[in-house]
Amino acid sequence: MEEKNKITLNEGDFLLVDYEVRIKDTNELLDTNIEEVAKKEKFVKEEIRFEPLLIILGKGYFQKYVEDEIIKNGIELGIKNTIEVPPQFAFGIRDPQKIKVINAKEFSKEGIIPRAGQRVKLGEQEVTIITVSGGRVVVDFNHPLAGKTIVYHIIARKKIEKPEEKVLYLVLRRIKGTKKEKINVKIEENSLTIIFKEDVLDYSELAPALKILLREIDEFMPYIINTKFIIEKEKPKEIQERNLG
Repeated sequence: MEEKNKITLNEGDFLLVDYEVRIKDTNELLDTNIEEVAKKEKFVKEEIRFEPLLIILGKGYFQKYVEDEIIKNGIELGIKNTIEVPPQFAFGIRDPQKIKVINAKEFSKEGIIPRAGQRVKLGEQEVTIITVSGGRVVVDFNHPLAGKTIVYHIIARKKIEKPEEKVLYLVLRRIKGTKKEKINVKIEENSLTIIFKEDVLDYSELAPALKILLREIDEFMPYIINTKFIIEKEKPKEIQERNLG
């Protein structure tokens, strides 16, 4: 069958996607940005955003294996593309040597009462408690998803090619809650101007977000030598008319 909507992609390309990440064996949902899927499966994640995700290929937004497969094979727009990630390229092969017996006193030092099934931090490592018996605790230092094949279902919505649109989506990703219609991006030769509405000041992490944005502009648009941020405030029309009158 002809793949009419297939596009080729390279490292550094900007792509908007919807996605689901699942464990192959159980179909358990690990991550998604699709509201319908999240509601159906009662999936909860801190700061989840139900909107297409910007990924920049080769920059680790998805697991490296996934991004490499997209670059190698291309992707079809508007339909579900499935990529299976073998354990060795996902969270590693399960290693029996990483199952160890630890004295319960080590947990007491960390203020932890060990219980089977818990995932806890012990020293600098996270471990899963398998069994607790007397003063002995059997723990697993493997990643909880070690040995699992991970499945990505990806719907590519759009390849972003215009520089102004690339900047727009970088802004939207960094300044959470901002709307497209409240951002105006202008590029003239080597100068970039990003104009915000006044309510951008309500974002508590604005300063660090802008610093990251500047680094990203330097990385992805090295030809830009001058970047300006402008915040616009317009008085309501009735106040303008009263002042002019």
